[in-house]
Amino acid sequence: MSRSSLSLACSVLAAGMVALTGCAASNTPAPAAPAVSPPTTAAAGGATQQPGGHHGGHGSPGDAGPSLYAVQSGPLGVVATDGAGHLMYRSDADSADPSTSNCSGSCAQTWLPVLVAAGHEPELLGVDAAAVGRLTRPEGTTQLTLAGWPLYRHRDDQGGLQSAGQNGADGIWFAITPTGDKATAA
Repeated sequence: MSRSSLSLACSVLAAGMVALTGCAASNTPAPAAPAVSPPTTAAAGGATQQPGGHHGGHGSPGDAGPSLYAVQSGPLGVVATDGAGHLMYRSDADSADPSTSNCSGSCAQTWLPVLVAAGHEPELLGVDAAAVGRLTRPEGTTQLTLAGWPLYRHRDDQGGLQSAGQNGADGIWFAITPTGDKATAA
């Protein structure tokens, strides 16, 4: 990620935090802005990824875990992202009640499940912890959910709040809001 892209991502994140803290009627100080990691060093689910490399969204037991931030994205409004500015997505092919992922095989190679290792909690900013859950995938990994919806990121998303898959090839993939709703263009 170039310095200008990283700067833009940090600016957007800071603007989103200002908007979120402006809505709160609390006397507690706003949390400090989280550091944004370049997408070439940390990917969804905490898995390490090298430039040009591929991973299946699988984290290793030593990873700290993913981040979920509420960020103002512009045309999509407030959306959920990871710490590197990758948009989080939900699929209409999945179920929120009960939480069920129907994305495996080649689907999970394009739409990377957001995984979390046992014993790790995701870092949350502007996302209600009560809305965050987990489900066990068929291969035994643990995927994060938001309002029951399994979370994914698109493999081509380079961060910086760029939509790489809104409405997807099948019209079933949507960026997700911090409350689990579909993000829609204004």
